[in-house]
Amino acid sequence: MFPPTPKTKSGLRLLPFLTLLHLTVFGQIQLRQAFQPDQVVHKIPYGAHPTAGRYAQTKDAKIYYEVYGEGPTVVLLHGGLFGSTIEFSEIIDHLIPNYRVVAISTRGHGKSEIGTEPMTLEQRANDAMTVINAVTNDSVTLIGFSDGGFTAYQIGAMYPQRIKKIVAIGAGELVPGIRTFDLSAKQAVEMDKKYWEQQLQLMPEPNRLEDVFSQVTQFYNRATVSKDLLSAIKCPVLVMAGDRDQGNPVERVVSAARHIPNHQVGIIPNAGHVCFGDNFAATWASIAPFLDQPTAQYLPLTPATLMPHQVTYALTKMGNTDVVRVVKDPSVTAVDEPTFVKIKGADCQDCVIKVKVLSKLLPNAPDFARGFIGVAFRINADNSAYESIYIRPTNGRAKQQIRRNHAVQYYSYPNYKFDRLRKESPEQYESYADMALDEWIPLKIVVKGAQAALYIYQQPEPVLVVEDLKLGAQRSGSVGLWVEVGTEGYFKDLKIQELVEK
Repeated sequence: MFPPTPKTKSGLRLLPFLTLLHLTVFGQIQLRQAFQPDQVVHKIPYGAHPTAGRYAQTKDAKIYYEVYGEGPTVVLLHGGLFGSTIEFSEIIDHLIPNYRVVAISTRGHGKSEIGTEPMTLEQRANDAMTVINAVTNDSVTLIGFSDGGFTAYQIGAMYPQRIKKIVAIGAGELVPGIRTFDLSAKQAVEMDKKYWEQQLQLMPEPNRLEDVFSQVTQFYNRATVSKDLLSAIKCPVLVMAGDRDQGNPVERVVSAARHIPNHQVGIIPNAGHVCFGDNFAATWASIAPFLDQPTAQYLPLTPATLMPHQVTYALTKMGNTDVVRVVKDPSVTAVDEPTFVKIKGADCQDCVIKVKVLSKLLPNAPDFARGFIGVAFRINADNSAYESIYIRPTNGRAKQQIRRNHAVQYYSYPNYKFDRLRKESPEQYESYADMALDEWIPLKIVVKGAQAALYIYQQPEPVLVVEDLKLGAQRSGSVGLWVEVGTEGYFKDLKIQELVEK
């Protein structure tokens, strides 16, 4: 978070002044945010909490963070230089009842070390991911302000499979020369002595404050946040700004949003750069419903996200479209086995899974091959239990009615394979649907509690309804692209959406 840049510069040494300030041992005091009015009181010391604080070790620095609450994970990234976790105090208070909140102190800020390597956006993103990985393996939502907003953009572009949503506040387009950052540590301390007195007591290396300002200002004078970066973000992004923000004016913020494929814009009236401080009610009225919206993840099918299990896969093209080709390992002779490509970062408890599939028969396919292809879901960590719905495309237009009735199949691994279900509950877990080999078939599987339903070809009604998923209603797990013997399967356009009760 940068204040207006002063016109004068100072080369004076600040170390004697810093040393005097650091003589006080930090205790349980009320933390201040930058430029805080005297009448404002923060009751909880976010950023220096005696029990919520933890550290994550990166390549060259220990990064401090705090964890509060339970639920889906929301990661907070504060502003730069004059920024600290305490500035998010009111936002944290409103998040804690429904979310697990992870508040990170940026390197060189608060209780985080500055490290030894030059500052870059990639470094900031990797710092945050180190913390996120220490807390959860699931995807998360990011809320970033100013400096933290730029970091959130970078994380979204670098780690799309791990990010559900982004809220970026006061973070517009940034290119070298668009604004000059030349603030010194001495100037900053003179602007808010009370704030810096506290921050220096928190810092593990207070004698490096000049170094922090030098590195951060150099970092921002050469940083680029523009179309190439922003267009790579695939998750939903709410881009916000105060209508009176002079450092990141509305025009630049809206321009940044337009480069993001899945964006929303919120302009907060009668507010400056710290819009959530100037007009919290309007800011939260925009953030809260955005967080509640069902999350749709377009999951990139890349080597970084594909984890084959008892199959081989290849990234290839059909026409101009990127697809994934999947074939079952021939050494696996049993049927209805965990033969899938598991998707890293995908998670489904109550969810909607959409994917397009195309099935061919391999030249050596056995006579009983049917082009088996589908989706495994709620896969556990070691692939030893999951649910699955798949199709038999050759059955869809077979001449025999009994084969047509077996075009769609549900099974549950390991105890309820198709043969057991067919024997014990004839026709209950299978059904007819029109389909064929060598054509793209859009599948949509809606999973809720102990129920699942399969829709194909955007039809309004399901072709199969399962009312008693065998692993139970509370199971959660990953998603996999599943094939069976004799199938040369192709997959594209995978999308997983949170199912939220309306």
